Amino acid sequence: MIELKEVTKRYGQTSVLKNITLSIEEPGIYCLLGRNGAGKTTLLKSIAGYQNITDGTIRVDGRRITTGTLDTGVSYIENFARHFNLPVRKLLRIASEVNPSYDYDFASEMMERFELDGKKKFRQLSLGMKTMVSTIICLASSKEVILLDEPVLGFDAIMRVEFYEMLAESFQRHPRIIIVSTHIIEEIAKTIQKLIIIDKGSICFFDTLQAVEAEAGSLQDFFIQMVGHRGGAKK
Repeated sequence: MIELKEVTKRYGQTSVLKNITLSIEEPGIYCLLGRNGAGKTTLLKSIAGYQNITDGTIRVDGRRITTGTLDTGVSYIENFARHFNLPVRKLLRIASEVNPSYDYDFASEMMERFELDGKKKFRQLSLGMKTMVSTIICLASSKEVILLDEPVLGFDAIMRVEFYEMLAESFQRHPRIIIVSTHIIEEIAKTIQKLIIIDKGSICFFDTLQAVEAEAGSLQDFFIQMVGHRGGAKK
């Protein structure tokens, strides 16, 4: 369970997150949708304990999350994540050695599916392959909360389809909370259980895609409506 209460994050005089209250109680794949600069990355980093918030509280499975929390129960991969410049297979092995619950079989299967060369060093990979390696390591961690920040950057159309299939398969093997941030939704729509829309640092919607269709008929119309008339999160 993820619980945010009146969460605010400021950099100097600028508020990037504004008084966010949000509870995610059930396992599922959730899409965090918002324009570039809406606050998606800041929100995910805060939930993961990568940075402290200015006001409010964040809890994951009852644990209060700060940069000092030893085990947050969260696995987070941001876009352009960096790793030691080691062969891919060795990176996966190291990840399994430091995490007893790491699903090495899943990681190996995904390596085969995406034709990753286990002997290649991380820096020799293309942007898309670097992102894929980072995502596989994150999903194989078996943590109760998985946060993926713009995970399809650098992917071609075929890789994006395969990524969403991998995401669904990972959830079937280990049901948990998976939040995927993006500024586009068309391709992931069939995979997610609920949609979270963030705009200008505030959550303006949290519900199913069916609720979107019932209210506005299309996601595009609904998004325009939400960002134009924000009155707090809808649930």
